[in-house]
Amino acid sequence: MQQTRKFYFLFSLAIIGIVSLPVGIGNLVLGFIYGDSPCIQCWAERQSMVYVGLAGLFVLRYGLKPKYLAILLLVVAGGLYQSFYHYGNHALEDVGQGFALSILGLHTQFWAHVVFWAVVLVLGGLLLFAPSFEILAQEGGYAGSRRAYRDLSKANTWAFLIVGGIAITNMVQAFISTGPFPYLGQGDPIRFSWHLKENVWSTQNWKHMGFPRAWGKRIIEPPILADDKHAWDRDYHNAPLQIHKTLPLQSQKSNSLALNAPISDLLFLNAPSTPPISTPSNPLAMRVVSDGCTPAPKVSNFYFSPDTFAGDNALLKNTFLIGTQKEGFYVVNKNLDQILAHFVLDKYYSATIENFVGVNMVGNVIRVMGQNKSSADVRYNPKSGDNFAQFLQGADRFEELGRNRLRTSRASAHYVLSARSDGVRTYMLSVPNARYKDLILVGMLDQDLGLDFERAVQATQNTPLKPQRSLGEFYITGLALYQGKLLALSKAFNTLLVIDPASAQILDAYGLPSQIHNPSALALVDDALVVVGYEGGQNAFYTLDLSAFAPNMTPLVNQAPKAPQLRSQGC
Repeated sequence: MQQTRKFYFLFSLAIIGIVSLPVGIGNLVLGFIYGDSPCIQCWAERQSMVYVGLAGLFVLRYGLKPKYLAILLLVVAGGLYQSFYHYGNHALEDVGQGFALSILGLHTQFWAHVVFWAVVLVLGGLLLFAPSFEILAQEGGYAGSRRAYRDLSKANTWAFLIVGGIAITNMVQAFISTGPFPYLGQGDPIRFSWHLKENVWSTQNWKHMGFPRAWGKRIIEPPILADDKHAWDRDYHNAPLQIHKTLPLQSQKSNSLALNAPISDLLFLNAPSTPPISTPSNPLAMRVVSDGCTPAPKVSNFYFSPDTFAGDNALLKNTFLIGTQKEGFYVVNKNLDQILAHFVLDKYYSATIENFVGVNMVGNVIRVMGQNKSSADVRYNPKSGDNFAQFLQGADRFEELGRNRLRTSRASAHYVLSARSDGVRTYMLSVPNARYKDLILVGMLDQDLGLDFERAVQATQNTPLKPQRSLGEFYITGLALYQGKLLALSKAFNTLLVIDPASAQILDAYGLPSQIHNPSALALVDDALVVVGYEGGQNAFYTLDLSAFAPNMTPLVNQAPKAPQLRSQGC
């Protein structure tokens, strides 16, 4: 009996602490004293905490029975979902940002997360040292009594009073700040006031309460790849821009290379006219980042310099670098008929890298970029041994130096299918999805793998938009550099856009021949443009004549961007 009384005493203290501290402080101190008004998700979390207390009161009154323990665990599971959902809305904000008042420097949506985990831990600790389950479930008031309920001790009674009192005061605050049914909590509530006329009662959030609901704003379908069945419009006349220039087709040849998947990127490395600089005069240390569970290895002879953009390995001069949809990297001769070296990256077991959308030389390092904006740095080293952990193929000729995830803001809900480096920055263009249609230019600093800028691409007077059309209709699958400007290949409408990376303005646009099926990559080779298409399970190389290629290269510096639509994130 002594152990039983001790258990229910500790259980009473746990209920009082779990309800009075978070719910009581949030209501009596933050609400009534400092004027904090909960948002709709905060109200849901408070309710779950009160339900935890209510389930605990049933245990105090009727003993620890399976049904009460089950109710308690179900309520905690619901509360954890609510807190995950709430905290996830703010998890990636900058330091100091948040919603509503903070306690000990942390905002209330984080403390809800802590409270529900505390319930699990406290309950587990109490049950671990408790008497047998049968004794706790059957314990009554007097010996031999057949009553189904327990007699309450002073601690038990205080638990009832405190939980009931805090529930009532929360009802008062909810009625004043939120209103009676059918009024509902708000995403951006105003501060609490005792004067009813100063509060806002709204039913606006009912439109978000339907079932079933969409999975979420970050559930984005995968991008459309070369081997996906999709009927692309190949007529540039139907593009959202007014296009009056074209590039003629010079030649076409089918692929004879044994690749592991359709080509997703193509880059030609010219041999420099002067010998490459083996060691830069002022080398800058490149930061190799590992976002896995272990620190990135320290790498020797690894540097960054735009002067050695093509790298130091003679193998890579006058060759094509090819990336494929299944994380394959191939060094191919200029005639595109012989593979000189290759690897297939193990895309898992660290930062996941899916579908190589960019294969670039940065300093003396190969950098491969995935559609999820994650990248890996790899070095060609035929003496590297067996790097089984990083490669499915080519483990004896290449070594991985590290992986990195690029975190963006505007483009965080977009995939990319293009990435091209100029030795200082890697440029990427977003592709649209069912939820987000913007065309965004992303710039990553090659030296530290950090975000440099994000810019919404703009049409200009040189390339005006047609009425009721959007740049989000383009589907950019390849990038090339031309005299400091970006040549962007759109799979939709067979279009080549000339974009100024500094202003993100479209300076010019060219239509491509309709004979090009499903374009997925491009590269400048001498005085020609090579475009990769995919049709009937085969890659094809199309060479376009650039002899008459004379795009407008002057940005319209006074181009007025469209005012962005401001959104309040709320809770």
